[in-house]
Amino acid sequence: MIKHPIILLSLIATACVTAQTTQPAPLWVTNLEKAFPSKEWIAVNGQGTNQQQAESAAMNSLARAFRVDIASLTQAAQKYSEIADNAAKGKIKFDESKIFTQEINTASNVKGLIGVQTNIYRAGDKTVHVNARMNRRECAAGYAGMIMGNTAIINTLLTSAAAMPRQDAFDVYARLAFAHSIAQATDNFQNILEILDPTAVNRKPNYGGANAIKTKMLETSALITIGITVNTERQADKTLLTRAAGSFFRDLGFKTDEHGVPGKPDAGNYTLRANVSFETIQQSVVSCRYYIDAALIGANGVSIFTFTEDDRKAHPDTASEALRLALRAAETSFKEGKFTVEFNTWLNSLIE
Repeated sequence: MIKHPIILLSLIATACVTAQTTQPAPLWVTNLEKAFPSKEWIAVNGQGTNQQQAESAAMNSLARAFRVDIASLTQAAQKYSEIADNAAKGKIKFDESKIFTQEINTASNVKGLIGVQTNIYRAGDKTVHVNARMNRRECAAGYAGMIMGNTAIINTLLTSAAAMPRQDAFDVYARLAFAHSIAQATDNFQNILEILDPTAVNRKPNYGGANAIKTKMLETSALITIGITVNTERQADKTLLTRAAGSFFRDLGFKTDEHGVPGKPDAGNYTLRANVSFETIQQSVVSCRYYIDAALIGANGVSIFTFTEDDRKAHPDTASEALRLALRAAETSFKEGKFTVEFNTWLNSLIE
């Protein structure tokens, strides 16, 4: 005999509500090919114990479909966004790539792919399923437009570089270096396009690939020799900073002479002259301020690029440690910091 009919009825009602609110698995969970035919879509599923985990699994699977990984896609996308942003400050316009740069700056789950669509399903056992997909026809059209627009920019830069005289080596190099950066991104777009549309393998850009442009770029940079003269108080610091500046220029493909002025003056010889000083400041903590004043000077004695920087590094204990931190900061500036940023900005400014 049931003594508590009200409780029993309540349990039955609750069970009915639960059954009614549990949604059946969508077709893309049970039969992905039928839901999104591979002739029309590149579609993948991911699952996890929460939405973030499931999204990550789906996006990694989608990246693998393009034979890359999320990290490399993100890095390439960010670099291309920076290129487009820098170009927007000058006369080069990336009109065909506006959609791409806008999307990679706002997308939260995957950067480097355009036109990604997603669906989420939460199963009764709390498992989260995420579908990520790209429509072949629509996305291929977007990538093809960007490739066409970028190819036109690259060819304009290559033509301009080829028409310049040898003595304008920095101007030639700037155009080739910028073309190479765009080509690296465009080669990546082409690889994605060929997965979306396999027939695109027969429609490769006519600039010959980023490696071909890099060869021309290095041939030009080999015509430039940069002598490096660093004036600072301690010989060990001078050696350290001279090597730091030299490594930066060598990474760009230039020849360097870390003993000062390179050979006899000619159109291909330049000198970087840098004065670096340090000032210890005794306050609540010990700090050291460093000053960099540098100029790249042509064979005619005229400065073509100048750079100044000063900053302070503090240490809670000793002046020697504060000086060491300031010295490392100056070294970093030459190798990969503010000096390198401003030099590359100057190079881009040479492009008209």
